[in-house]
Amino acid sequence: MYRKKESEFQYAPGIEKILEDVQGGGTIARAEIKGLTDELPPLAIVGKDSDGLYHVVKTAMVHADVAADATAIQVEKGSLFVAGEAVEDGGALTGASDVISSIDKSNLGYDIITLAGAIGAAKVGDILVLATAKASAKSSAFKYTPEFITMNRINTTVANQQSGLLVRGTVNESVMPYPIDKDIKALLNFIRFV
Repeated sequence: MYRKKESEFQYAPGIEKILEDVQGGGTIARAEIKGLTDELPPLAIVGKDSDGLYHVVKTAMVHADVAADATAIQVEKGSLFVAGEAVEDGGALTGASDVISSIDKSNLGYDIITLAGAIGAAKVGDILVLATAKASAKSSAFKYTPEFITMNRINTTVANQQSGLLVRGTVNESVMPYPIDKDIKALLNFIRFV
C-alpha cells in the first residue's frame, strides 16, 4: 500500500484557450530536473528528443548587466540550471555558449552562474537558454528546441510522469514559471502570449 499526504495548492490559471494539444500528452524526462524541484509547475516550455521524451527547455533571467568578458552572471532565483550544462544568451542563438562551472545560490536576491568562459555582454532582463555544448558566436544550438508548453504540474519524484502538451492556444505569460524571450516565442508560433 502506498500513501502520500499532500496539501492543496492551486497554480494561477495560465492557459486561456486550448485550440490544439498533443493527443495523449507526453512523458516528461525528469533526469535533468530531479533533485532540483519536487514538482514542475504547469506552463513550462518543453522540447522533444529523438527517443520521444519531452525535456524542459531551461531558462534564466539576467539580474544585473554583464560585461562582454565576464564569466560570472547574476540571474533571478528559481532557474533549473546545474553545473556541467551549457548556456547561451538569448533564444536567437546569435551569441557564444559555454559550460556552467558552478552556481552560487547563497544570496537571497539572485543566483550567480559562473561559466568556464565568457559568452558576451548581457543586459538586465536578457534570457539565458540551455544550449547543446560550448560553441563560438552564431554556432550554438538549443539542447531541446522549444515546441510545446506543459498543461499540468509534474511530480518529479515519480517516474514516467505524463503531461498535457499545448501546441496551439493562448497563454498568460505573466504566470509562466520560467522566463522566455521574443525569439523563443517566435518558435512557439502557434501560441499567443498575452
